[in-house]
Amino acid sequence: MSDIALAPRQTGASREREPSTRRRFPLTLKLAAALVGLVVLVLLVNGAINMWLSYGEAKSAALGVQQEKAQAAAQRVGEFVGEIENQIGWTTRLEWSRVPLEQQRYDFTRLLRQVPALTEVSYLDGSGKEQLKVSRLEPDVIASGRDFSSEPRFTTAVADKIWFGSVYFRRGSEPYMTVAVAHAGHNSGVTVAEVNLKLIWDVITSIRVGQKGYAYVVDEKGRLVAHPDLSLVLRDTDFSQLPQVRQSLHRPSSAASELPATSTTPAENAEIATAYEGGSVLTAQAEVPRLNWHVFVQLPVAEALAPVYASLIQTIALLGLGLLLALVAGSYLARRLVVPIRHLQEGAERIGGGDLTQRIEIKTGDEIETLADRFNQMAGRVRESYETLEAKVETRTKDLNEA
Repeated sequence: MSDIALAPRQTGASREREPSTRRRFPLTLKLAAALVGLVVLVLLVNGAINMWLSYGEAKSAALGVQQEKAQAAAQRVGEFVGEIENQIGWTTRLEWSRVPLEQQRYDFTRLLRQVPALTEVSYLDGSGKEQLKVSRLEPDVIASGRDFSSEPRFTTAVADKIWFGSVYFRRGSEPYMTVAVAHAGHNSGVTVAEVNLKLIWDVITSIRVGQKGYAYVVDEKGRLVAHPDLSLVLRDTDFSQLPQVRQSLHRPSSAASELPATSTTPAENAEIATAYEGGSVLTAQAEVPRLNWHVFVQLPVAEALAPVYASLIQTIALLGLGLLLALVAGSYLARRLVVPIRHLQEGAERIGGGDLTQRIEIKTGDEIETLADRFNQMAGRVRESYETLEAKVETRTKDLNEA
């Protein structure tokens, strides 16, 4: 008895374990969360890739169209200037300076009739003095003797064979430019023409890019030459502070070329920039040959990337739909998986409580059904062992009573 009294009580097997204080989450919630998380991750990755590809394609397509329009406009302006030069050219032949003054005056008058863009033509002799001026706006002047020998229209034209002056505004109206072409031969003089640039306005205003896009032209100093808003041109607006204009002006000029400046990649002449009136725009530019002017074609970013925004909305809608379907499917699949486990748990608890006649009926055709069968087999063996033990105890008790 003393040995039994001193022996420690074996409470580990009989006393229930204390419940864990750790927070437990239902298996249904875990499975549903895992499925939803997987679906959302796949949709997010797929949506991000599609968005990136759509952004690149939309931007490249918009820039490609704008670059083509900018180069076409620059080419047209260059052709206009080239036509002016060619029309003036026949008055710069070597024999022209030797014809009588009246014949020269007649030739200038005919030139003004043939070329509507010309408003005034004058002839400077070999010393730079004005000998003849024929104008649409003013009376003709003969042998004025006005000295231009120190001005670029004479010095630069003689040295380079041609000179293009800066854009100016006559009486606050349309823009003009002076073009001077040297005569053939030595010390033969220069023909100077005042050119109305209204045709350039027509070229620029005819360019349509999307709903709100437009084109404009700046000269070599960044001053506005042509713009759909005529008031900006008449105010001699300076665009040189715009980053895209400033960057273009600082690039090496292709003024000596006959073709618009182009780049090997569209990105070199196109970028996302800020418009003069504010707001982000997708802009492309091309240089006007020989003049160092620049044509810009711009389109609001919101309009240029409208397909991307539509794709984003579609992606968000698909993400929401996928999330909803994942929630429904996750909950359904989790319940299909968890309900048999709960039945197994309840049956195991009844068996553990002593109800050895309890049988767990699960028909899932998977490991859970196999586990339920093992529980049933175990319960059957335990019941057999218990019945055998009871029989032995009953027999032993009977034998003791008979003794």
